[in-house]
Amino acid sequence: MMLRLPYTKVTTLHVPGRNLGTAVSVYAHHKTKRKETSDSPDIDPQKEKCDCIGPPDPLSNIRVYKYYVPPDETDLECRYRIARTETQEWNQKFWTHHNSKFKKMKEEFIQKKLREKYGDDLNMRKTLSAEEMSQFYKRFLDDHRHIHMEYNKEWYRRNFHDLYLAAKVWLEQKLKTRR
Repeated sequence: MMLRLPYTKVTTLHVPGRNLGTAVSVYAHHKTKRKETSDSPDIDPQKEKCDCIGPPDPLSNIRVYKYYVPPDETDLECRYRIARTETQEWNQKFWTHHNSKFKKMKEEFIQKKLREKYGDDLNMRKTLSAEEMSQFYKRFLDDHRHIHMEYNKEWYRRNFHDLYLAAKVWLEQKLKTRR
């Protein structure tokens, strides 16, 4: 059975000349005794006519966006939407891999330290202290420093490109409304 999670509908309130911010409507899922309602429905951005934000992914901890495609979308708006989608997919892939690796290495570290500390005595096994765990966290960050630096460089590059496209879309829309 596929896990279906609720999405949040995001709309921006516009008044001529000013932006009033973003209004978020949450489509909450309530568990009931009836089996057929155990899955929450996906929200379709095309039906809602707005972008939708999903719950955090269990592996990457990143919320997935579903973008609305307006029927009169320009080529520039399409390029911007595709760039945002590609950035999201790249980010999702990086953090899924990174977090999986982190969890695996953390579990291996804990098991190794517990064996060193208590041997094979299962009754004595507890947990590691925060100080003991800090050794793992420091080593993990040191070992992955270069990867994080490369990620940050690429993240900045992608986001500045997305910002550039967003500014062009904004300008295109402003010029279109003046005509």
